[in-house]
Amino acid sequence: MRPILLVIVILGGLLGITVAADRPLPDADLNVINATAFITTDPQRQSYSHDIRLSYAIGETLVRWDNESEDFDIIPALAQSWTVSEDGRTYTFKLDPKAKWSNGSPVVADHLIYSWKRDVEPELVADYAKMFFTIENTKEYFDRRNEQLEGFAALTDEGVRTELEARSLATDGNTREQRLRLAAAYRDESDAWFDENVGLEAPDDHTLVVTTELPMDYFLDLTAFAVFTPVYPPVVEDHVTLNPETGRRVTDFSWTKPPTIVTNGAYRIAQWKFKRGMLLEKNPYYRAPELVKSETIKIVPIEDENTAVLAFENGAFDFHSDVRVEYVPELLAAVEEGRRDDFHSFGTFGTYFWSFNCTPTLADGRANPFHDAGVRRAFTLRVDREQIAFRVRRSGEQPAYTFVPPGSVPGFESPPGLRFDPERAREELAAAGWGERNADGVPINADGDAFPTVELLVSTAGYHSDIALVMGAMWREHLGVKTEIDAKETKIYRADLKSRDYMLARGGWFGDYGDPTTFHYLHKTGDGNNDRGYSDPYFDELMDKADKETDPETRMAYLEEAERYTMMETIPVMPIFHYSWYYLYKPPYDENGDPNPGGLRGISKHPRLVQYMWKLEVVDEDEGDQS
Repeated sequence: MRPILLVIVILGGLLGITVAADRPLPDADLNVINATAFITTDPQRQSYSHDIRLSYAIGETLVRWDNESEDFDIIPALAQSWTVSEDGRTYTFKLDPKAKWSNGSPVVADHLIYSWKRDVEPELVADYAKMFFTIENTKEYFDRRNEQLEGFAALTDEGVRTELEARSLATDGNTREQRLRLAAAYRDESDAWFDENVGLEAPDDHTLVVTTELPMDYFLDLTAFAVFTPVYPPVVEDHVTLNPETGRRVTDFSWTKPPTIVTNGAYRIAQWKFKRGMLLEKNPYYRAPELVKSETIKIVPIEDENTAVLAFENGAFDFHSDVRVEYVPELLAAVEEGRRDDFHSFGTFGTYFWSFNCTPTLADGRANPFHDAGVRRAFTLRVDREQIAFRVRRSGEQPAYTFVPPGSVPGFESPPGLRFDPERAREELAAAGWGERNADGVPINADGDAFPTVELLVSTAGYHSDIALVMGAMWREHLGVKTEIDAKETKIYRADLKSRDYMLARGGWFGDYGDPTTFHYLHKTGDGNNDRGYSDPYFDELMDKADKETDPETRMAYLEEAERYTMMETIPVMPIFHYSWYYLYKPPYDENGDPNPGGLRGISKHPRLVQYMWKLEVVDEDEGDQS
C-alpha cells in the first residue's frame, strides 16, 4: 500500500502545482484588455505599441511627454532638469536622486549609459539602433564592433592562438577556452573605445552628459521614447555570455521575466503568465509615488476580437486598449445615436500601409517583379484608397496618399501622392515590361513569362484579409494580375516579414516622436525597421543631408523631398489610410459633469496616443455617490 500511497501523494502534489499555475490572475484596481500578448519587456528590443505602452508603466525615461497638452510638451521625469549648450549639441541632465530600482538600488547615470550602449551593440539586433546614432560616435562604435566580430568569426584556431600571443595572453587550455579568452579581450577593447569616444559621460551618479553628432531640435523628444528606458546592469550582465565561435555577447532573456526582472518605473511585474496575462503592482521604491493612481493593474491578452469586446461588456475589464472588431462602424453609429458612451475613436499619428518587397529576388529565389519601382507605381495607382476607407472599413479613417500623416508635423508640407488612376497604372506596368497580355488577360514580359500570382502576406487577426481581397479584385480588373492571400498566425507573419519572405505584406506604423524622420527612417538602407529591403542612394543622401542640416527650413525641405520621392516615384510602401484607434472604457464623468462610477480617468486623447498607465484610475462608487 505504501508505494500506491506515495504515488497518490506525488500525483496530488503535481496536480496542486498545475492548478496553482493555471489559476487566473486576481482582479486588480485597473483591469485592461490587450489585443495581443506582450512580446518582450526589454526596452531596447521593443517595437510594438503594446510593449511600448507597458514600458512606460514599468520603466521611466529621462523625460516624458505631457500627454494631456496640445503641443505634447517635454517635461521632467527621471531627469529633474537639463541644460543645452550654445551649439545645441551637449545636453546635461540632472537625475532625481530619489530614483530607485524596484529592488531598492539607486538609479545612476552609468545605468543609462550601459542601457543605451546595448542598443548600438550589433549583437542585440535592435530595431531602433539607428535612433541612438544621433549620439556622437555611436555609429562608428557600431561599425567598429561589427567589423571586429566579423574578423573574430573568420579566425582559424591557429589564428586565435597567434592573436593571443600577440596580445601577451595565455594560450593554454582547449580551443574553446582560447577562443573565449580572445573574445573577452575583443569585448574589453571595444568597451574601452566606447568609454573613450562615444558622447556619453557620467561625471557623477546623478549627472548624465550627452553629446549629439549634430544639433537636433527633437533630441529631447527622442529621449522620452520607450527604447531610451534604462535596464538594471547587474541583472542583465548575469545573463550574458560570450559565444566562442562568433565572439558575440549572447543574452539569456529570462532576465526580462519575474521574479528576476528589475525595473525603475511606477510599477513592477508581480506575475507574468505568457499569453495569459500580467499583473503589475506599484513599485514601492518609485521616486514619485504620488503620481501613481492605481495600486495594481491586470493586463490580459484576448486575441479573439469578439471575445474581447464581450469580456469588457460583461464588466470584467475597465479598459480595452485596442478594439479591432469588424463591427466598428456599428459601434460608431451607436455612439452617434446616443445608444452607448463607452466606445471611443481617436485620430492618430499613424498610417496603415502595404509593404512591397523591394529586393531583386524573392525568398525562394524567383525574380521579384516588385524590385522595379514602375511595377510598384502601377499597383499603387490601381488601388482606390477612398473605396477602402469609406466603403470597406467605414470606421472613420481617412484615405492615405503619403506616409507621414498630413498636417501632423508643424512646418512639413506633404506631397499629393499617387492617386487612383487605372489608365496610368496600365501604362506604368507596360513601361516596366509587362504590357503584352496572354489570352487570359495576364500580363507577360519580353521572355513570354506571365506576371506571377501576387502573394499578399497578412496576419490572421483583424481586417487585413478583407482589404487584400478588395485590392486583389482591383488589380485583377484593370491590370489582369492574379492574387492569393497568404494568411499566417501573427508570430509566423512577423518572422516572414523580417526575413522578407513575401511579395506584398500588410503593415502599420505609428510615429515615435514629433518629426518626419520617425516615418522616413523605415526606408533607410539597413534600418532595423526596413522590412522591405528598400535601398536607394538618392533617398539615403537626402536623409544624410537632413541629419547634418542645422537650418530648420532647409532641413525640412530635404525631408519633404524624401517624402515626395518615396510616395510618388519609388513607392517602398503603399499607404492605404491613416489610422484611427479605438478604445472601450466608461467615461469618467456623466452628462452632468459628475464623477461616473466605474468610469476611467487619465486617458490621453492626443493623436500620439501615448498612454501612461500610472495615470489611469477607475472612478469608485463612493466618489460617484458623493457627487
